[in-house]
Amino acid sequence: MQGLSIIIPAYNEATRLPRTFELLTQAIDGGVFSAFSLAEILIVDDGSRDETATRAETDRQKNPILNALIRVIRIRPNQGKGNAIHQGLSQAQGPWCLIADADSATPWDQFLKLNEAASASQATPRTSIAIGSRDLPESDVRTRQSWVREHMGKTFNLLVRFITGLSFKDTQCGFKLIHRPSIQAFLPKLKVKRFAWDVEFLMFAKKFGLKTIEVPVSWEHQDDSHVHPVRDAAEMLMRVIQLRLRLWLWQ
Repeated sequence: MQGLSIIIPAYNEATRLPRTFELLTQAIDGGVFSAFSLAEILIVDDGSRDETATRAETDRQKNPILNALIRVIRIRPNQGKGNAIHQGLSQAQGPWCLIADADSATPWDQFLKLNEAASASQATPRTSIAIGSRDLPESDVRTRQSWVREHMGKTFNLLVRFITGLSFKDTQCGFKLIHRPSIQAFLPKLKVKRFAWDVEFLMFAKKFGLKTIEVPVSWEHQDDSHVHPVRDAAEMLMRVIQLRLRLWLWQ
């Protein structure tokens, strides 16, 4: 049985972690991860200004199921979600890693879909990444974002596909299953530290010949998003253009 590490990047998530831990406990009890040996749950505190790390430690000690699994990684100062994921992947113990947002916008049972999709393609040796998607016809978006956020996201994705050549409908969904040994060749080369990390990661995965599967998942918008619809979208687009130029020059 292969090991699985769950990586949860967290920035100012003290108020949402209790619910996330409750839902995660239910998922473990319900056998969602039973196909794997659950090695650890990494809470990567990305320089939070609230009590994220303290709350994670406190709640861990109160929960007999999570107590032996949760490990808190503290990053100071805040550097960005991409850097938090990168640190989690670098320190994870399991050969498989599930990246999941701290708000549990994607229900934990959607892991079964990612694992099934990846397992069904194991005849292809390079299959190693399954990414959740909110924008496939079969996706189940239960609570939508505001009209502005949703359409800015769709526009951003169209520009990403045009600039990078990636075919994915949704690069930014925070629910990804990754075979960690397969990405070791390029993980140290990743430089983006903020929200465009997903695009950089998928571009390098494509360049290194890794097969990535996009999987429709259920998703429910959570309030208090840390993504600014204008400022962060502009920063992400600039990073994507820089990435495209960087890979062209590298070829």
